[in-house]
Amino acid sequence: MANKFPYIGRGNQRFFVVTTPAAFNVDNGAGATVDYQLLNVPFDCYLQSVRAIYSEATDTTGAASANFKLGVAAGGATLVGATALEAAKAIGATTSATITLDYLPANTTLWVRHTGVASTEVGQYFVQVVLLPKP
Repeated sequence: MANKFPYIGRGNQRFFVVTTPAAFNVDNGAGATVDYQLLNVPFDCYLQSVRAIYSEATDTTGAASANFKLGVAAGGATLVGATALEAAKAIGATTSATITLDYLPANTTLWVRHTGVASTEVGQYFVQVVLLPKP
């Protein structure tokens, strides 16, 4: 792919941010899962950060039984293992995930899986991934 722009990104300008296309509902059912395909880029990337951003406040208990993970296959956890959500989080608050493998080869599809809880729990969130194209 030829460089079609005279501009060279520096520092934070080189990062790009991807979020899930819709919010995950914390209480979608015990062990019930929802998968979203985030992206498939034609170049190598490095994961810089992965976090849940709450778009609806979570209840004071129970949300920690739900989790999300990130992988290169639907339901996979190759890049980020199961990360428990947190109780009593306000709108706009975040939960950071631990990245276990930060390299994403070219033409690899990135998937997010949410696993919910059965009890009635308030809360919704998006998963945000910050990527750095390989120089």
